[in-house]
Amino acid sequence: MLSLVLISWAGFAHGQRTPARGVLHGVVHDSSGARLARVEIVVLGASAATVSDDSGSYRLSGLPAGTFRVRFRHLAYAPETTTVALAAGETRELPIALTRFAAAELESVVIADRLRGKMAPFNTRRARGVGTFITRDQIEARQSSSVSELLRYIPGVGVQQRMAGEPQPVQMRRSAATTAQGNCGVRIYVDGHRYENGNVDDFHPSAVEGIEVYRSASEVPAEFRTADAACGVISIWTRDPETARRRP
Repeated sequence: MLSLVLISWAGFAHGQRTPARGVLHGVVHDSSGARLARVEIVVLGASAATVSDDSGSYRLSGLPAGTFRVRFRHLAYAPETTTVALAAGETRELPIALTRFAAAELESVVIADRLRGKMAPFNTRRARGVGTFITRDQIEARQSSSVSELLRYIPGVGVQQRMAGEPQPVQMRRSAATTAQGNCGVRIYVDGHRYENGNVDDFHPSAVEGIEVYRSASEVPAEFRTADAACGVISIWTRDPETARRRP
């Protein structure tokens, strides 16, 4: 009787084994044969995703048996979606070639990418053409030692001279000349939020991704338009949270 029970249990356990999982792998390259790194690969409906490595290779494991749609996507290339069927435990190679966008198509893709993420408000307002904008490329090209030094390049912006190491007050010359208030304060924003009692030189240029400057009430966009913003607004965008700290 005991042996019969053991045989029955072994047969039950055999029937309850987890189905073997499949593997999908391959190399992503472009139409010229060059391998593409950092391509996003997603198995739709299977909650599996990865990116290709520096050699263009990728590997997705733990896939259940079935038929799936696999999407390959990379900036500046047209996305590709293909269908693949996997048997239980099957390992299948799936190479793919991506086609680069034409220049006009690429421009629209780059614009769309700039309008996403943290810098989207900066890029959206920059596209409107109102105000003055300093980009990361310009910051690197000028190699300034402080943000106040960067602002000296902008017409209508006045930076008062102080002793080395002291904060440099910033004023808008045009606003000061057209405002009854003699000492006209400029509103400062950091990453879209008001920066009370702060100074532009609290941030080193190496920690800044972009700067918006609005020299008068007529330039200030709705996002920054408050009763105390008549003398202008300076909006600083930091590169990442670790570098967005006040300098000692």
